[in-house]
Amino acid sequence: MEIELNPEESSESVEEYLEALWVSEEEEKPLAKIKWISEHLDVAPPSAVEILKKMEKQGYTDYEARKGVKLTKKGRKIARQTIRNHRLIETLMKKTLGQEVDEKVACGIEHHLTKEFADALCTELGHPRKCPHDDPIPKGDCCPD
Repeated sequence: MEIELNPEESSESVEEYLEALWVSEEEEKPLAKIKWISEHLDVAPPSAVEILKKMEKQGYTDYEARKGVKLTKKGRKIARQTIRNHRLIETLMKKTLGQEVDEKVACGIEHHLTKEFADALCTELGHPRKCPHDDPIPKGDCCPD
């Protein structure tokens, strides 16, 4: 199965890979290993390699065989927004709605939030700096310094 990545759009799958690379960086592993990525995303290593190589051609990642993968500036921008969306949704679930965080729901919604909606949600939530899992929420344009 051929996977086409449109340079103007990022699919949910691409966003999941970028999000995983962001988490790897947060865990102080700037070069994510294929094994870690495949386990984190529950995909077979050869599938991860195939997608990551295509993502590299689109400018989202730098892939170094046998070493690992890291985000490019272009990939980091999308990863940052995806992580921000996810963690804002988690915060909404837990603190505003009083619900347990449902990762599947948060993951499903994160891909469909516009930057403007995320900024409005962030403002409504009082510009939280941490999600319910105590992970940092990247600042948005709406956040005070």
